[in-house]
Amino acid sequence: MSFKQFMQPRQRNQFQIIGEFLYVEACNNKVLLQTERGEYRLQQGAQIIDDNLSGLVSIENLGEAGNVEILYGFGRYVPPTDGKSVTVSQMPPVQVSELPAMQLAENQQVAVSALPAMVLAANQQVVISELPKVQLETGQRVNIYATNPVLTKPVGGASVETSLLTIASGQAVLDANSLRCHVLLKASLTNVGVVTIGNGFTLSPGEKQRIDSFGGLSFSGTDNDTIEIIEVIR
Repeated sequence: MSFKQFMQPRQRNQFQIIGEFLYVEACNNKVLLQTERGEYRLQQGAQIIDDNLSGLVSIENLGEAGNVEILYGFGRYVPPTDGKSVTVSQMPPVQVSELPAMQLAENQQVAVSALPAMVLAANQQVVISELPKVQLETGQRVNIYATNPVLTKPVGGASVETSLLTIASGQAVLDANSLRCHVLLKASLTNVGVVTIGNGFTLSPGEKQRIDSFGGLSFSGTDNDTIEIIEVIR
């Protein structure tokens, strides 16, 4: 995971980080980084290692205009050295939303051994116009016990419900609601500190977040800080 941008002198920006290390891959001179754990002035090649390095990071370019690149993630980052290979034993999940068109030459074939689970939105349909021939050998048979259900998910709701949660004794809970499509959260602008969702995702004062879940949500933070809630109901 990375932040990469061409930045002018003294230009500031923000990005969200979840991980255990932060590494300055590129900058002209130094950058000023402000996290919830402190403030750092780092040059290219410097690294922050912290087991609880998560939340909103502010970055300011202290040098001339140029590319600024920050790498972050879990574990420890060891930058490659010229002439040495780097072996990656583990990578975070990668989601591919679109692939380019593929053209096959004459007589080439593509064999698909498995497809991912597919969830259709409301009113969507799948039309199968043709299937390949299936030939059974002597004594073979096909048994169909049950068809797999196709799950559909509505794209919107019929109504909304608003509420305001207040942190008390460091905690607040939004109860589960099976009729909920999704919930919109906003940490109130008047909050003193950040609000933590679950085990680590944080909301700074004024920050918003959408969560597609009908389950219960737990929050922690400073007493009397509030979370503005909009629940979209089916």
